[in-house]
Amino acid sequence: MRKLTLALFAILMTAGATFAQVDKLMLEANRKTLTDARKKADEAIMKKDSAKAKTWVTRGEAYLDIANSRDSVLTKAEPTAAYKALSSFKKALAIDPASTAKKYLTMVTDKDGKPEIEGQKMYAAFMDAGIGKYQTKDFGGALKDLQMAMEVAPKDTTAAMYTGVIGQMAKNDAAAKVGYEKFLDLGGKDPGMIYALAQIYKAEAKEDKAIATLEKGIALHPNNKDLKAEKINMLLSFKKIDAAIKELEASVASGSKVPQEVLNLGILYENKANEFEPEIRESKEQLSKGNVDGLNKKIQAQKEKISAFDDEIKRLSDKVKKEPKTAAASKRQIGEVSQMKDEANAVLTQLNAESAQQAASAVNTVEVAKKLEAAKAKQDAARGQALKYYKQALDLDPNNYDINFNLGVMSFNEAVIIKKEVDSMDMNTYKTKGKAVEELATEKFKQALPFFEKAYSIKQEDDCKNNLRSLYQILKMEDKLKALGE
Repeated sequence: MRKLTLALFAILMTAGATFAQVDKLMLEANRKTLTDARKKADEAIMKKDSAKAKTWVTRGEAYLDIANSRDSVLTKAEPTAAYKALSSFKKALAIDPASTAKKYLTMVTDKDGKPEIEGQKMYAAFMDAGIGKYQTKDFGGALKDLQMAMEVAPKDTTAAMYTGVIGQMAKNDAAAKVGYEKFLDLGGKDPGMIYALAQIYKAEAKEDKAIATLEKGIALHPNNKDLKAEKINMLLSFKKIDAAIKELEASVASGSKVPQEVLNLGILYENKANEFEPEIRESKEQLSKGNVDGLNKKIQAQKEKISAFDDEIKRLSDKVKKEPKTAAASKRQIGEVSQMKDEANAVLTQLNAESAQQAASAVNTVEVAKKLEAAKAKQDAARGQALKYYKQALDLDPNNYDINFNLGVMSFNEAVIIKKEVDSMDMNTYKTKGKAVEELATEKFKQALPFFEKAYSIKQEDDCKNNLRSLYQILKMEDKLKALGE
């Protein structure tokens, strides 16, 4: 909104500058006339003429002339002149519905399509007052005046637009929304106003309205990159990754050669791949808990350990009887072995409890395994698409920092996931396949390296430097680590 605000400021300041062009002597000459007319009108409503609509119309015109006078002495003396004029015209209309006062209350056009002077004067009074308050940063007061201008001129896009912008400056999104909505309903097309209204809907969590507003703006301005980018951002913030992907894929399929669009598509697919991670982790945990054979083997091994402790205790007890001279030492050993047996029994109790819990949960390992494989397949497919679009983006812009960095991150993260698999292996599993998995992780780390090095040569960002440092340490590249300044 910053550029929009500056543009509006320029418009309003220009409007204000025209007031200064009015000849000072003329202002002074008119001052007494306008003041006298106002006094006479105020006196008239205190007399019997107050029952006449014409009396109130005359009073309204007197205050309206002051509001439109451009004379700061008069407008400061009567800061609410436009509102007093409005209330006078409403009073006249209440007395006589056919009164000419109604021409002041709503700006209408004549047979030639030009605004009639009465409504135009009322509209100008509120617009000028609002502009003046805007220039003094009284955004609340400016908003009130502009809302009145919008009421007087219900078909005017300018008042509606200013109400929207200044409503936001006054931190009154409800009023701003009314202004922006009216601006669009009247045929307003400014992309800044469309963007601003969509943001208000977003803050209100009105997802459909926010997206529809941006789509209307894109239809009006098909080449506006900001509106298109914001639509993607909103789809993401509303957790609609599939819709965002569909939007960008359509653009790329139509021949878009914008590297950022293709990069964003890769990022979306990588985010989609990451969405499957909790499901995969949960399935793995369920399979671990449902591994009956594995748990039974642990229980059997623990029983065998306890049996061995029993045998040792029996041997030591027999020794006490046979060798009285070493009985004290044997008894001490019996105590130590008995303690180890107690600890082993505690472990066995825990394992038995896990076995009972496992039996109660009745995990269908076959179904869970299918679910895991399906999630992994979807994740692999999404990562494949991410890699495809990252490489397309790289072809379009080989020296783009973000593209190179994201490609590096993708391989690095895959390597970390593989490495975690090694870290969770028991010794027997590691002996049989640990080395092969470690080599796969190392290969993924090596794939990440050239992308991070390229990115760092383009821009020396701390994130990239930290990743390079980690890679050089993992791959034991001491010379490069030293050259990095570590």
